[in-house]
Amino acid sequence: MNARAVAPRQERPRIAPGGAARSRRATGGSAPAPLYPQLLARRNASREQVSAHQRARLHGAMVEAVAAHGYTAATVNEVTSLAGVSKKTLYKHFDSRQECFLATYDLVVERAVERISSAYREKIGGAVGGGGAQGERDWLAGLCRSFDAFVEDVVARPKPARLALVEVLAAGSVALARIERGEAIFARMIEQGLAQAPDGVALPPILLKGVVHGIWYVAYGRLLDGRPAAMSGCGRELLEWLLCYRSPAARLLDQAAVEVAPRRDGCERAAPIDGDERTRMLRAAAQIAAAGGYETLTSGQVAELAGVEWEAFSREFDSVEQCFLASLELLSAQALARALRDAQGASDWPAAVCRAVGCLLREVAEDPVFARVAFVEVFAAGPAGVRCRAALMRSFAALLERRAPRP
Repeated sequence: MNARAVAPRQERPRIAPGGAARSRRATGGSAPAPLYPQLLARRNASREQVSAHQRARLHGAMVEAVAAHGYTAATVNEVTSLAGVSKKTLYKHFDSRQECFLATYDLVVERAVERISSAYREKIGGAVGGGGAQGERDWLAGLCRSFDAFVEDVVARPKPARLALVEVLAAGSVALARIERGEAIFARMIEQGLAQAPDGVALPPILLKGVVHGIWYVAYGRLLDGRPAAMSGCGRELLEWLLCYRSPAARLLDQAAVEVAPRRDGCERAAPIDGDERTRMLRAAAQIAAAGGYETLTSGQVAELAGVEWEAFSREFDSVEQCFLASLELLSAQALARALRDAQGASDWPAAVCRAVGCLLREVAEDPVFARVAFVEVFAAGPAGVRCRAALMRSFAALLERRAPRP
């Protein structure tokens, strides 16, 4: 989908011929060419129509700017240049660049929900599955169409999908409520579809939330790798994965006694900054980012906290970003190593997975530096941070998978 597809479905004010060309000449090539021709005022265009069209242009421009550079690098200058409006116009509608981005996110999610809900409600065109009651065919066919619609949305509209599934993570803590609300909407849609099944088997809330995150992660990975087309045709596979959890045994999850490894005292993560120069700088970078945010990180601060000369930093790292990502890799590798050690000695492979995941969650709960760096500040590092985190998560999953019994 191009950026124009996020525009409101309503009559637009008249557009001046050649407006885009005039805007390019006016910028002298120093700013992006506007996506839209220049608006031309007309007597019968209401103020509301003009304002709605301006907001739509800004939404479309935000989608394009974020797709090109990521949220952190998408500037007000670029967004307004692409939208063909002034900064004054942007600040008339939004208090900040961040508010414009979040409003665009809301619009993208709203449109996606509309399309997926519409697909679920379509009439049955034929039998689904291997027979059974009409009620069974209805609920299963509806879920199948909605999963296909989700996949098709990612494939056909990769730029808005990337904004909503990947770049929103870089918008900071204010985006968390938006993200949680969006996840809750999709979880509720799936829950309502499953509730139509004649056998009445439902998923516990924590399991349903996990499945929603799993589906999100599949799309997230394809978008992050620049391969949205790889999602094509996998709607049925995702649905079959969801249906694997539809078992009466799932109700036992709330009461299940899980196998947890003994808790260790005196974890090495609680140790002061020590080690060789590189290790000290990595730990210092993590502490500074966790305390004040990635944006506050400087090479001078890192060198000072690590107790090294500034030249030592420049010898080891080309940039603050490189140092920060290396610190994330160090903390993550240590956390994953502890998780895998906890998995040793478990009674079977499922218990080993449970131990490993439990240990990793305990690391997040008990180590504020690791938690903040790996799950919050990493997104402020932009696309490089997101890719680094995704690679670390995939490595953890691969380690668990390699130990699984065959087949």
